[in-house]
This record gives sequence, structure tokens and C-alpha cells, in this order.
Amino acid sequence: MKSYILFAFFLVLSLGAGLLLSCGGDDDDNNDSGELDDDDNEDVYNPCEETTTILDGADVVSALLGISADDLLAATGGGFTTAAQYADDTSILTQSPLGGETELSVTVTYEGGEIREIKSLPVQGEGGNEMAMDCRHRLEVDVTIAFSTADDAFAENWQAVLSQTIAPETEELDAPYLAADFDPYALEGSFEIVSIAGVTPDAVTGALSTTAVDPYQGTVDILVEQTNGEGEDGTVSQTRHIALAWGEGQ
Repeated sequence: MKSYILFAFFLVLSLGAGLLLSCGGDDDDNNDSGELDDDDNEDVYNPCEETTTILDGADVVSALLGISADDLLAATGGGFTTAAQYADDTSILTQSPLGGETELSVTVTYEGGEIREIKSLPVQGEGGNEMAMDCRHRLEVDVTIAFSTADDAFAENWQAVLSQTIAPETEELDAPYLAADFDPYALEGSFEIVSIAGVTPDAVTGALSTTAVDPYQGTVDILVEQTNGEGEDGTVSQTRHIALAWGEGQ
């Protein structure tokens, strides 16, 4: 259950600068989509009130989590290798490679990036009551990752965020997590978007999210934003295409 909570959490982070996503579609499809009116497109509501403190060094222990960035980096073992599966779904996007397995390797390197301790508390509702939201304190470390597949479809170096959260009631640490955004049209590997269904996209972006310790579970997503119609009748949709998946993300 924790891995699913974290997956959703980091997916929201990767979409936070864009649109509020309303998921839909058939269970058999490897994509989720939703539509928004233009007037609802300005603000993304955050149910957690967060306070960020920059820590001075990798050896500084977070008072909220009881670990340092060094501890978090050590927990990942420097990266991992695992089997991964390419999508064969073409309902919104056709990719190359289309289907099939490969071996994925991820290497995590810390090069003095920013370290953030983030205090996260539920927003106060009406009458001063806290809303029942799962707000978790977390430690974030800016890292560099090498992300590659054995078939050279991906041969990338990305800026990423390595993070760990703590359950508010049990005070147990959740699995370390990696998240990164990337431009799917500026890859070093041979992975290619062959075609996109529907109208010409307003934006096409990529997002990586994965646990950083065994069992490794994650995805590489392509997010397609499209406008249908014009003026007051126009709607904006954002569709998620899972390009590569591993672990229970497959």
C-alpha cells in the first residue's frame, strides 16, 4: 500500500506545474485522461500546508525524519538494475520500441545538490478541524541519475529528486523514491514518439517515478496535453501514457 501512495504522490508532483488531472478510461488501457474547463486551469489545490527548511550538509540529520541525506543516499546503494517492459498500447501515443522487455539500470549520484526538509501538515478546514489528508514530512535531495536500458533506447543523464517520507501515525519511514522530469524529444537514446492521436498537442512532457530500493517499482510516463475546441467551448485534456514500467508498475 505504501508504494501505491508514494507513486500517486510523486505523480502529482510531476503534474503540479500543469493541470489538475481527472483520471478516466478503461482499466485495460495504459493511460489516464481528464478534461478541464479553461477557467479551472489556474490553480492546483494542495491539501497539505508545507514548510521547507534547507539543510546545510549531507550529514545534517533531519529533525522530522531522524535521518540525514547521507543516510538516504546510502539506503539506495547507488542505484539498481531490474527487468522492464515497454508499452504496446497505441490508444493515445505510438512509441518505438513498441512492446518487449529490456534491462533497466539506474545509477544515483550526489554532487552537492540542495537538501530540503519539508514539514507537511493537513490544511485546517472549516471550524478549525484538520482535513483528513495523508500529509507526510519528507527529506528531499537533488541528485543526478544515469538512466539507461540494455537496448540503448534510453541512455540518459537527468536531474532528479531522491526523497523519503515518514508516516505521521506510526513514524515509520517509507521506501526512498526517485522522481525526474524530462523532455521526451531530447533524449540521448533511440526511444522515439512515432505518433500522437488527436489534435496537435500543446505540450508533451516526460516523468520518471520509481522506488529506489528493492522491490523496484516504477514507470516512465509521457504526458500529452491537448486543447479540443475553441473559446468558451474549448477543453484541455492531459493524458498519461506509460512508456516503460517495472515491478508492479508493469
